[in-house]
Amino acid sequence: MFPLALLAIRNLVRNRRRTMLAMGAVVVGLAALTMLRGFVNAVQKAQLESTLYGTTGMLQVHKAGYLKNVLSNPLHLAFADSEDLRGKIKSVKAVEALSPRLLFSASLSMTESTDEADLANLAEPKTTFLSANAVDPALDRITLPQYYEWVTSGAVFESSNAKALVVHRDVAGPLGLNDLSIHQKLSEDELPILLAPDKDGALSGEVVRISGILGSAVPTDKRLALAPLETIQNLLKMPGQITEYVVRVSNVSDVITVQSELQRVLGDEYEVHRWDEILPFIRDLLDNIWLIFGFVTAVFLLVIMLGIVNSMFMNVMERFREIGTMMALGVKQSAILLIFVMEGAMLGAVGSLLGLFAGSVVVYLASLHGIEIPAPGSAIKFMLRPFLTVDFVMSAFLITTGGSALVSVWPAWRASRLRPVEALGAV
Repeated sequence: MFPLALLAIRNLVRNRRRTMLAMGAVVVGLAALTMLRGFVNAVQKAQLESTLYGTTGMLQVHKAGYLKNVLSNPLHLAFADSEDLRGKIKSVKAVEALSPRLLFSASLSMTESTDEADLANLAEPKTTFLSANAVDPALDRITLPQYYEWVTSGAVFESSNAKALVVHRDVAGPLGLNDLSIHQKLSEDELPILLAPDKDGALSGEVVRISGILGSAVPTDKRLALAPLETIQNLLKMPGQITEYVVRVSNVSDVITVQSELQRVLGDEYEVHRWDEILPFIRDLLDNIWLIFGFVTAVFLLVIMLGIVNSMFMNVMERFREIGTMMALGVKQSAILLIFVMEGAMLGAVGSLLGLFAGSVVVYLASLHGIEIPAPGSAIKFMLRPFLTVDFVMSAFLITTGGSALVSVWPAWRASRLRPVEALGAV
């Protein structure tokens, strides 16, 4: 076996031009594939983190039946935010933090300005509808830290009993609230009014000040807003009541295990849902990215393999006389087949090593500097940091090397089936 390997290496070195052309196709194709994989990994990670740390959290706890009726904001399915219930949730291994939230529907109305000199930029009196989350800002920053990074101007209220509101920029614009410096000059009588129905349908109102403007880096409802938890509980006459806990887990790979354990601890009175059950379209988006990358990978590998096949066929045609001489000297057909297969495998192995190295260097440099791209339909930008996994690098090397050896079998078989007389008589 070793002498045959040395002979295969000698043949590759002897025909430098053909070897470099075939290996060049492997290097360029695999380097491009590696860079693409690094970018795809970064996109998937950014999308997943935006969901886990900026939208839904990893897990959510509700009263049984809440998620099926979530579009109607069923306040009758609220429950008491108690230390006992928090303790049960935190007792589950891998639970890092939780945040109580109260999801409610409301309308935000601007009163007419009376100071035309200072408030000329304010829009005419308007009303818009909101789907808002009432939160404890201190706890919510721990479970959903990325959400607070999307505040493009102003700031989030610091206490849960503040008379403040954070709204999306698409809500603030029509109300003339994009310029918070103007909004801060409003008197108490000119501040917007938050109107919300309680669980019995009775409307209650609260004067609020817009403290911050929110942008989002994921496709979410533009009507989302943040409100102080205690203020909204008092407004809705629901003291100490919430509609959900957002739960953060130490490792996202433990989410399914933690979900099962939480459901066991809390019982049938509550339901525990994962992020991919709450936003299945995000899960489908990530799955589709994998499908598209799989198709692109297949195209790249097909091009690489075609280059290897073409090179090996040219190799066989140019070495007819050499093959005939080897056969005349008694070299077995199986040995000739093995030599050509080894040459193909070596082309793939060396080419994949060089391609993976070149692609990995580019991915590493891109990761150091980061790639900033705007999120579709948002003023927020993703900072992508491409990366590779050991599994991908090993799989790419083995598949390319094995594939190169495999596609060399046909040209090698053709070479091994030549008759010595015909091979020696070839020009």
